[in-house]
Amino acid sequence: MSIFSKPISNMKTTIALLAILTINILCVPAKADEAPAQRSNAQNRAEIIKKFDADGDGKLSPEEAANARRAIAAKKSPEAERPAQNRDYQQAFSIKNPKDFKIDGGKEIFSGPQAGEPLPKLKVTVTGGEQDGQVINALGTSKGVQILVFADQSGSTARGVIGLLRLANTINAGSLTKLHAIVVYLGDDTNALAANVKRYRNYIVGSPTIGLSRDGRDGPGSYGLDRNISMTVLVAENGVVKYNFPFPQGMLTPDPHLLGAITEVLAVKTESMEKWLSASYGNRGRANAKTKANPSGIDVRSLIAPVLDKSADAQAIEAAAKRIDLILEKNKAAAAQIGAMAKRIIDSGKLADYGTERSQYHLFKWAKLYGVVKSEVSPPQGK
Repeated sequence: MSIFSKPISNMKTTIALLAILTINILCVPAKADEAPAQRSNAQNRAEIIKKFDADGDGKLSPEEAANARRAIAAKKSPEAERPAQNRDYQQAFSIKNPKDFKIDGGKEIFSGPQAGEPLPKLKVTVTGGEQDGQVINALGTSKGVQILVFADQSGSTARGVIGLLRLANTINAGSLTKLHAIVVYLGDDTNALAANVKRYRNYIVGSPTIGLSRDGRDGPGSYGLDRNISMTVLVAENGVVKYNFPFPQGMLTPDPHLLGAITEVLAVKTESMEKWLSASYGNRGRANAKTKANPSGIDVRSLIAPVLDKSADAQAIEAAAKRIDLILEKNKAAAAQIGAMAKRIIDSGKLADYGTERSQYHLFKWAKLYGVVKSEVSPPQGK
């Protein structure tokens, strides 16, 4: 045997193995023959389907595909790198010089008292609260900073008022100078107007004065409102108008110039106002994210807080409890939440730690009506 025969044999074996491997590679399914980029795309598609396939059928419905596209677009966007709260704030709020306010199209509109003019008395019929149905001067003593909103009942206007009052409440939580909010609804059908206003009150926070104009859609004659304007907002101090903002189509989100006027008249720093507004918007974002966890749409802890106020007298507690009873009659989800809350308090054996005896009476009542109370627990007398 030649000394070269073994290496030649090994070489033949190697060539044969290479040939077999080549044939195997060429014969694998077409999917394995894809370029690396194609394989990566296929893998990405599989991952996307797995992530957004809510019903588990192995494919994306049009709605699931839309959710996937939005998520991918948000991930690719440079804005996604910024904190979500700041991004939401920049989209929703900005603060501008109130003197630069102009109506779209540059048209000059006069609705209500102008800057420098005194506020006439403002008689309204109160809707909701302890003064429900009473006629009052909504301006009170006219001292301090006031924001007056004259609004019709269009959908965007109603939502805008709710948002504006929410922001006023946020401002008052941080500002030494308080902003007194007054809302006057305008309409010729006072019965329908009152029903709508009372329906919206469930979404109102803070302690604004809310009432109906006694003069129909035109509003008080002494105020000279333009009936073609959906919303007129006045910012006043000590009974004198500082700024007037007419919004022909209403105001769905807080106008930057209006925010600038409030900032100026309250004499607060822009940075402080930005912080309060950002915090307010962030809280709403978190609340929206928890909608499914709070199907009632009501902050029941804030709702029940006046009933549990140990410094409140019996009359105030009864009025607060009555408001809650009216809400619970129509909102089963809120009733279930308050019933469960009251039940937990009673079952813990710490009922006596909450509010007054009258407060405890109402807690026990709600637990019995909307929750399940242990049979050995005796109801408080509720003096």
